[in-house]
Order: sequence, then C-alpha cells, then structure tokens
Amino acid sequence: MIVRRIGALILRRISLLPLPDRTSFHSSAASNRRFSNHFFDDDEGGSAIYRLALKFQRPTTVEVEPSSRNRISLIGTVDEPPKVMNTRSDKFGVQTRLNVKNPFDSDCRFKIKLQMWMKMGKICMEHVKPGDFIYVSGVLGSFSVATLDKQLIIYYKVTVRELSFVTHLGERSTTRECKELESEQGEASMGSYDSQLYLWQVFFTNPFEWWDNRKSKKNPRQPDFKHKDTGEALWLNPNDPPWINKQLQLLDSKLAEGLGDRESRRYSISEWVYDE
Repeated sequence: MIVRRIGALILRRISLLPLPDRTSFHSSAASNRRFSNHFFDDDEGGSAIYRLALKFQRPTTVEVEPSSRNRISLIGTVDEPPKVMNTRSDKFGVQTRLNVKNPFDSDCRFKIKLQMWMKMGKICMEHVKPGDFIYVSGVLGSFSVATLDKQLIIYYKVTVRELSFVTHLGERSTTRECKELESEQGEASMGSYDSQLYLWQVFFTNPFEWWDNRKSKKNPRQPDFKHKDTGEALWLNPNDPPWINKQLQLLDSKLAEGLGDRESRRYSISEWVYDE
C-alpha cells in the first residue's frame, strides 16, 4: 500500500516537470552544425581532433643498427682533386672536398671533407675530378685541427660508402626537354631539375614521411610520392638519374621482406647497390 502511494507520487512529480522544446533543440543543433561536425561528423577517417592527435603523436621508437647511425646523404660539386692520404696502416685512402649548396638559396652553402677507403678510394681516384656533380652517402664524423695558439677547431667529414654521378641541369641536351620535364611534374613541381634532385634526397632520408601513390594513382599527373605534412610532390621520370630507381628498388625490397612499415616506422636506406 505504501509502495503504491510512493510510486504514484513520483509519477505525479515527473508529469509536472516542463518538457524540453525539441524544436528549439533541433534548431540550435542545426545552427551549430559546424561545432557538431568538428567533433563527430567526419566520414574521412574520424574527427578533426582525432586526426590532429594522430598527426602530432609521439614518434615511434625503433632499433637502429650501429652501421646505420649518423648516416648522411649529400649532393654537391667536387671542390678539389682527390688526393691519396698518408696513413700508418695498409689501408688505401683518398680524400677530397664537396661543395654543397641549397638549391633554394644560392648564398647558403658549405664545404665538407670526403674520405674514401680501399675500393671506393680507387674508384674515386679513377673517375672523380673537380667540378663533378655527385651524390655521396656515408657516415658523418669529425676531426680536430690545432691552431698556432693550440686551440682545437672541429671540422666535419663523411666516410663515403656509396657514390654516384648526378646528371646536372647544364648537361641536358635541349631547353625543350627541361620544359617538358617540368610540365609533366604538374603544378607542384619545384620548377628546377636541381631542386627535384634535392627533394629526392629529402625523400630518401625518411621515406615514411611521404605517401606512396605509385599503385593507387588514377591520373599520370598525380604525384608518385607526396609529403604527408608539406604537400611537396615527386614524380618518377624516364630521365631520372639511375640512383633514384635503384634506391626505390632497394626500399621496396626492404618493405617486401618485412623490415619496414610505411605507416608506423621510420626507415633510412642503409646501403645502395653500386655499379662499377
């Protein structure tokens, strides 16, 4: 009896409460659709906040082999004739200097010593000369030189593991070919063959920062690779230097072997195949 009275009293109190205006609520939600969409409505992979969190999440932790540490790749002009180094060991060594410049700023440049040992040194002595435009990859190191007042100055060097000649813009046969190359590369083209080579160098430094569209592109004007953050684009071209295709083949083989993951791991090419 008492339970029935309490239940009836609760129902009576609830019936006296004012109902929300569903019309005003609907109009308010409609007028603030931008707010709603920002948090929930996104058919292209989640909300904007979720995508932003993914974009700036903490980089993954990977294991790095000792041979891959301090790897560096440079493109520049040979600044001085290769010279045989005087070493106390039986190792044959050659050194020269590379002049590296920023293709986007002619006033921004630096020079760095190159050292080649054994077979690479013999190849350098045989084929490399001042003025050659080359690509080198190796291990970054340093050495110190004492001044007259016994102060040590630190300089940097690269122990070269891979070397390739790069086709320079001035070596192309006609200006028309250059214009055709730039037009094929679309609106996102860097507008300069040298700039494209520099961009390829950036790509191979960390290919997992780029979208690989080679198998999914529906239009040949679409880029083969596109940077995930900056939107910079790269197109494969028959006139590309051989080292570009060779490096891509090595990257694809590493991915096929399960040694890399485009979406979750950072990867640097550790070794290229060198054609003698």
